[in-house]
Amino acid sequence: MSPAVQPERRRLRLPPGYDPERHQEALARWAKDQLGPSWHIEMVDLASGVAYARRQVEVTEVQAEDGSVGCMEVRLASATKPTDAERVAARLEDQHPGWTMTAFDPWLGRAELARIPDDWRRARAAVATALGTKPWEVGIEARQGGGYRLRLPASYLPSRHDARLEEVATTVIGSLGWTVEVDRPRLTAEIVPGEPPTFPAVLPYPFDAPVEVMRLPVGCRLGRRAGELGPEVAVDLEANPHVLVSGTTGSGKSVALWALVGGALRAGWRVAIADGIKGGVDFLAFRPACSAWGDSLDTAADVITGVYQEGLARKAALKTTGARRWHDLPDGSRPPPLMLVVDELTSLIIPEPVPKGVPKDHPLVIEASERNLAKAEMLSALGKIARELRFVGVSLVGATQKASTTTGIPTELRENMGAHFLLGLRPSEGQRRLALSNPDLVPEVPAHLAEDLAASRGVGVYELDGVPAGVLKVYWATPEDYVARICP
Repeated sequence: MSPAVQPERRRLRLPPGYDPERHQEALARWAKDQLGPSWHIEMVDLASGVAYARRQVEVTEVQAEDGSVGCMEVRLASATKPTDAERVAARLEDQHPGWTMTAFDPWLGRAELARIPDDWRRARAAVATALGTKPWEVGIEARQGGGYRLRLPASYLPSRHDARLEEVATTVIGSLGWTVEVDRPRLTAEIVPGEPPTFPAVLPYPFDAPVEVMRLPVGCRLGRRAGELGPEVAVDLEANPHVLVSGTTGSGKSVALWALVGGALRAGWRVAIADGIKGGVDFLAFRPACSAWGDSLDTAADVITGVYQEGLARKAALKTTGARRWHDLPDGSRPPPLMLVVDELTSLIIPEPVPKGVPKDHPLVIEASERNLAKAEMLSALGKIARELRFVGVSLVGATQKASTTTGIPTELRENMGAHFLLGLRPSEGQRRLALSNPDLVPEVPAHLAEDLAASRGVGVYELDGVPAGVLKVYWATPEDYVARICP
């Protein structure tokens, strides 16, 4: 395929009084004004009073199968700079209606135009915006089976651009279920059409999977496409020792707690349950396997303060051995990890109103004051557990419907609980901001999934340190199932 040179020349009569020493630049501007920006003065014949202008265009035409011109190469003027790209694209596309600039290389003095469909042009522009580059730096063509094949610019970085490309695929070019497959070494990618992902009606707990002491499975992430599950979602309680599980009644909060308690017992943990509001009814099957049990306000307070005292004893043991963390203690002197589960956390620690207009020595006032004292002691101990016991093998798991300062949970306590689960399909923006540290970075449950009654049971979102946030479905097993498999 050899280039076909197509020079165009025009003769221009020199203006009266033309002086090459003074008017050369003005003549060049005048020629562009008269003929167009692609023309330049090639030669001046002072004797004849004529200037010769030339349009410097060299075109290579590629015949498509139907005989029409598919693309053409345009030679750029020698003075063209990289910063001229947008101006050159606008000029060339204006001169050649229906054509789009698909390559621009001022160092080699060439640009490329091609006829591309409108949907390609829109997709290319969206990808370029996501990558922070210019449209002609992104190559695009149709993909067999639908979607597009892309040529990525050298500036592509997986850590910076993969999430943006996924967003373009699912919200601009296609819809939920579309995916992006990137060949990083070759700097190519495919945008692949697909159906929205979903969950099965039931996701059984993986009892036959290997046990990891500090990594407790909770569920599975939503897959990228229909027919597949995402990776397992598990809490690394060495990296995230404290967990906050939020969700309204019927959202799957209890099922998530069962997974954590059952997984802890399965991995050899000691488990302490403090449920002074509902009397521990959701955990009764676990009671024989638990190390401590509190099903009233007083006994729950005893359990919580007891766990804190245990943590202090572990801190003292670390000092005597010189170990920095519980995990560094020798096997023979390292106690098992300890999980404190506090259900209905908000209701357990929020102060009760003290009757007004009643004498201070009245039994109602005394009772309310004593209960509030117990609640204050529990709140103080929980704050210390979350703040001080991260490195001694003690984990706090709190569950609540709302986690705000107005309902009793201080901001510091929430922030010290680094692993967050928010169960439920359509939490309000306020609920998301109370339950999650960075709600703007956590996706919402997709609408199609929320409308599927079976698939949406036990679905919510999660936020873990060092792990991308996402949508998950909680593993299903009853407390009786866990106990039967753990303590046959």
